Amino acid sequence: MKKGKTKLTRDDAERLFEGLPAGNAKVSSRPENPFGDELHRVTERADDEAKLWKDNLITLPIAIELPTGYASVPRMREAMERAWRVKWIRETENEVVTEFPEGWTAVRPESGPIELRDPSDVVRAVYGWAKDAELRILPRYLVESQANSSNGLGSLLVRDRGNGQVLERSSIWSAQTGANHPDWSRLSTWLNVRFPQHRDPMRYWEDCESNIQG
Repeated sequence: MKKGKTKLTRDDAERLFEGLPAGNAKVSSRPENPFGDELHRVTERADDEAKLWKDNLITLPIAIELPTGYASVPRMREAMERAWRVKWIRETENEVVTEFPEGWTAVRPESGPIELRDPSDVVRAVYGWAKDAELRILPRYLVESQANSSNGLGSLLVRDRGNGQVLERSSIWSAQTGANHPDWSRLSTWLNVRFPQHRDPMRYWEDCESNIQG
């Protein structure tokens, strides 16, 4: 009679698994991922962060040219957070990395300052590359000079920078420019009456008004 281990009966085998929770059997053609869904979530998060770095983070000068009505850089930053929905990620001695809403970009033309553009490609601010550069935030409405290259004279106009429309023009062409132009006072008064808060670059823009009220 051969000696050996006694074979388990069906009842013996079932008793080995007594007390274990019952569950549905799952058949797979390949081994289960030992990390479960966690690895997938980590991969997705890495992809999201890579996309964020590429598309949404913009480095700005830490200094800001303060518009009328803003007493300090912290107050200006608070206004930018509300109106532009930006987030301050990290800063160094001269720069600050900011997270902007989707579609905002920083464009460096062949000459001139870097242009901060909104999703509609409108320039909302400008700044340089120097260590002491300042961010200059632009208003929607302003009086600007227009030169005539054929005679060297200049005119003034009030432009809506949101859509490029000219709202008012001077009636005089003059060799004098800017605030020295004969029509400067008239156009400035025109602008003050119709858009009394035009010096605040966080006002009158559709996104700013919507974000501030929201």
